[in-house]
Amino acid sequence: MRAVDAGLLALAVNRWSPEHARAARALEEIANGDEPWALPWSAATEFLARVTHRHAVARPLRPEEACGFLELLLSSPTVRPLAPTPRHAAVLREVAAMLPEGTGLPAGIETAALLREHGVRELLSFDPDMRRYPFLTVVNPLRRDLEPGPRRRYRMLRSPGAAVSAPPTRRAARARARG
Repeated sequence: MRAVDAGLLALAVNRWSPEHARAARALEEIANGDEPWALPWSAATEFLARVTHRHAVARPLRPEEACGFLELLLSSPTVRPLAPTPRHAAVLREVAAMLPEGTGLPAGIETAALLREHGVRELLSFDPDMRRYPFLTVVNPLRRDLEPGPRRRYRMLRSPGAAVSAPPTRRAARARARG
């Protein structure tokens, strides 16, 4: 079973993010797919806090909009919400013991503990800190090399029959402007 984290949810709902299209596509595929997937409540509440806070995002959502997005995800027939069980404290201690001493507890430890508690092994996330947990396989659905297509960042346009040349450097442009 795969799970999603708060960062992926936030990018999927933020239309102004450069990564929105890829995040939304990944989330739609998992929510509309046939395989079961997990939504940890810790990720859901972190998502709500992140996208409604006016200092965290440029265009915050109203709480009812953010909750509506979560309700839509929770209506998926294949979703499994993950909540703490009575053994949560013991699992949290176990996950904390996996981390190197003296590093402090990272922000995603609550989500990692929920995933461990419910036996979830794969997390869709672009957060590199989640790779600290040896029991998790973290898959970044936003990686560009997973998508087919051209890798060029800019497209050079040319008129028919003209030779393709590299764009002029600033020095060449200044020399041409001087005469």
